[in-house]
Amino acid sequence: MTLARHFESDQPPLWRSHAGSRAHLAAAVLVGAGFLFDFLTPLGVAAGLIYTAAVLCSVWADKPATACIYAAAGTALTGLGYLLLPLAGVDQWIVLANRILTVIALWAFAFVVYRQKSFQASLEQKQNELTAIQDNSIAGLINIDPQGTILSYNRTCSRMFGYSAGEVIGQNIRLLLPDSAGSGEDPGGGALFSGRPTQFTGVRREVLGRRKDGQVFPIELSVSEVRVGRIHLFSGILRDLSAEKKAEAERERFTEELARSNRDLDDFAYVASHDLRAPLRVIGNASTWLEEDLADVLDEDSRENLGLLRSRVARMERLLDDLLEYSRAGRKTDSRYQQTMPGTELMREVLMLIDKPKGFTITIAPGFGSIRLPNMPLKQIFANLVSNAVKHNDQGAGAVDISVEDAGDHYIFSVADNGPGIDPEYHDQIFKMFQTLKSRDEVEGSGIGLSIVKKHLERAGGTISVRSSPGDGCAFRFTWPKQQEVEQERD
Repeated sequence: MTLARHFESDQPPLWRSHAGSRAHLAAAVLVGAGFLFDFLTPLGVAAGLIYTAAVLCSVWADKPATACIYAAAGTALTGLGYLLLPLAGVDQWIVLANRILTVIALWAFAFVVYRQKSFQASLEQKQNELTAIQDNSIAGLINIDPQGTILSYNRTCSRMFGYSAGEVIGQNIRLLLPDSAGSGEDPGGGALFSGRPTQFTGVRREVLGRRKDGQVFPIELSVSEVRVGRIHLFSGILRDLSAEKKAEAERERFTEELARSNRDLDDFAYVASHDLRAPLRVIGNASTWLEEDLADVLDEDSRENLGLLRSRVARMERLLDDLLEYSRAGRKTDSRYQQTMPGTELMREVLMLIDKPKGFTITIAPGFGSIRLPNMPLKQIFANLVSNAVKHNDQGAGAVDISVEDAGDHYIFSVADNGPGIDPEYHDQIFKMFQTLKSRDEVEGSGIGLSIVKKHLERAGGTISVRSSPGDGCAFRFTWPKQQEVEQERD
């Protein structure tokens, strides 16, 4: 085979430098011997042909131009011999013809050697470039013959398996890719060992490799068949899957932990919505019964305290409802998350959930008539924002404007009111759990509503922001990706 058998070599080619030195020495000896022989023999003898042997020595020299240097030296000495030796007793034209033929032979040999050396240098350069590319490849590259003998092996393979090139070149591929790596199964390497590597060509598959220290690890292997003249080999590309397998195992572990966490959260939500409600109902009912049974003896303060107790029970129930809703925010818990409806119908259902005071106006922009929106969680998002606008409005004639804008791959919704506004200092605080700007005795609420809104939007890939200042009303703007709408329609 003429292909390089080593992609990896840490030793310089000393044999080449030694061969070049010996070639120069041999050429010098031949040139000297040729000149001496030419000087001692009659002019009619073509002694200068000895110089051609010196030119042939340049085959072992490092540079192609060396052949031309030897030919030039031979030419000069051939001419010098003609000038120094007497011409008496010989035919001058025969002597001259011999000298000319000698020079022609010298340069013919020099041309052939020069071309051969230039071609060899070009091949070596291309081989060095190929070797550099292969050695710097992030994938392992390996060549084998049809019997599974390793012919070449790049540095990535060396790092992958722990063997140097010298340790594996000439060995069977079984050294790196055992039949079953002790697993009792054939993961795909067996075809290479049994002389049938053609079963691998054009197929990317996962096999097991074995490092020098005996450690077994997963590899992605793809093999291609190479035929160049009488050369027949198989080239393999190997990629270490250890890091990917580890990351995959970590993802599976995190997924399982997340699923377990969600199950725990569901259990907590169930406890919060059922087990904690029961004692609250008992407290509420007991206060009502006490007020009825002791109607004749209770004074006004006692009645007021019992009423306050029932209001706190109601507040706690609302808090439990909101906690339950927050735990489920962003998760498709029922069929409403797979339903879409016209925007105007959705807004009509939202308004039915709002306890709107007399004189309060809510305006829906006409843009809702041309779009379809998911029932949930948008209904809950709008209901939270609109109810907040109504609840906190301090104007005699309150107003809320709801609009929509098509922004290509998403919608931009706005809920704006003419209420008291919010100081920019609190724009981030209002989206946090249990945060209210007024005491719960002034405005009833759990402080979770906007947290639920934000969680729903973030899980869907949307955003929410507020623009407001004291006395100038408040405008909540949020985005909703259209992809969510498409997925829910498909569901």
